[in-house]
Amino acid sequence: MRNIIDMDNKIEIGFIDWEFIHDMQGIAPGMINPQFISLNNEFLNKIPKKWEKIKTKLAKHLKGKELIHAAISDVENLGSEFKIRGTLRDKKSEPLSFHKVVVMDEDKFEDDYIGAVITDKDGGFSLSFGKKTFSDFGLEAEPDIYLKISFWRDGLFHELTRVTPEVRKKSETSGDKIIMEFGVIEV
Repeated sequence: MRNIIDMDNKIEIGFIDWEFIHDMQGIAPGMINPQFISLNNEFLNKIPKKWEKIKTKLAKHLKGKELIHAAISDVENLGSEFKIRGTLRDKKSEPLSFHKVVVMDEDKFEDDYIGAVITDKDGGFSLSFGKKTFSDFGLEAEPDIYLKISFWRDGLFHELTRVTPEVRKKSETSGDKIIMEFGVIEV
């Protein structure tokens, strides 16, 4: 599942299935990619009957507007053996709401993309992901996480900074899921 966020109005639209994004990339490639939707009536008109419920949800949100820039936020990426959580704040302790957080695994030769999330109104974020997002050939037990943070302005994300957060708390659930909590990350 992915969460769709209206970046122009700073509100969540709701959850959609990854299969919808994949299908629509073939139907409307210039209007959707794995991280973004240019939501307008032309896009809505291209949505096939198969996705009528999602079309209705998107149409209701678009009502009265010509275009909405909608970011696609990962909820889970390639499994759920790991989960990270944190909150972004600025130097004055104000929440960095609706910022994009690209989660990466630092490696010796080539870093791995783990996922991208959009912070909520309080600056909070979480992402579940599988070992196969970062562990080449199953050799890496845990990721070496760093975050690339971007802010939204003028219809685009602009890179703000890169941080390597400290894991404040690590726990393991009964289902062998590892939860890494960063707490507040000051940017």
